[in-house]
Amino acid sequence: MMKPTLLITLFGIVSFAANAATIASYDAGVSPTAGTTGAADPTTQGWASSGATGNDFAYGADSTIGGWRITDGTGGAGFFYDHAITVAEVANMQTFGWTATWTNTINHDAVSAAGGGVDDYYNTARQTNNQFWLSYGATSYLLTHSVDANGDFTLSDGTNLFQITTANNQMSEELGAGAPLVNQYVTYTLDYDATAGQATLTDSLGNNHGVVASGGALPGGDRLVWGATSGAGQGSTTWNAVGLDAVPEPGVSILGALAGLVLLRRRR
Repeated sequence: MMKPTLLITLFGIVSFAANAATIASYDAGVSPTAGTTGAADPTTQGWASSGATGNDFAYGADSTIGGWRITDGTGGAGFFYDHAITVAEVANMQTFGWTATWTNTINHDAVSAAGGGVDDYYNTARQTNNQFWLSYGATSYLLTHSVDANGDFTLSDGTNLFQITTANNQMSEELGAGAPLVNQYVTYTLDYDATAGQATLTDSLGNNHGVVASGGALPGGDRLVWGATSGAGQGSTTWNAVGLDAVPEPGVSILGALAGLVLLRRRR
């Protein structure tokens, strides 16, 4: 019979071994609060940018509200960041599942790369190009952040429209009176259950949005993308964190636990 201390240690090993494998991540490295600057450039953490456009209203930069701001104030240019997913990672995601998380806020102002900008520029009609995009194998999830007529956050999967906030006027401000101002950052979690073959969405405000609609493979291959991904439309979001973790193979967790058990028994 194993001693209690041995059982506790074994459970600890199982828990440790079961930690998910990170495929891609971004951490701004700053608090998601008003007046906070110094967010990390995503390109220093393994992300590729869509490239400089030469347009003062299509770019990514540090913000004054605790994250990395993406601005698209044009009708013909976007700006986004992407991270490639390997063939082996795709296979693990399909077989064992995955979890994607991201934390962002939606912006009210169009901040120019040259300084200044247009105060309170964004509204429902102009917040249409803010995407979180995951494409792997023959499956994709394309989620678009927007606001309703009351300035509350919404999220669409192309089939369903999820209401995120209901307090009115939730967009963050970097220009004009009272700026900088953060009304709401939200963390979203998209969990894919490989057995069920579907992903469900929850958020940090306590909402359980249920199953999210998926689609076929998107252009550009297997990758995770966030920002203004389309040449059409406009929008602006500020991102504090992004992550994609694959659920580990069950065998890896079990072998790790057994190896630890053998080592402990030898030391008895």
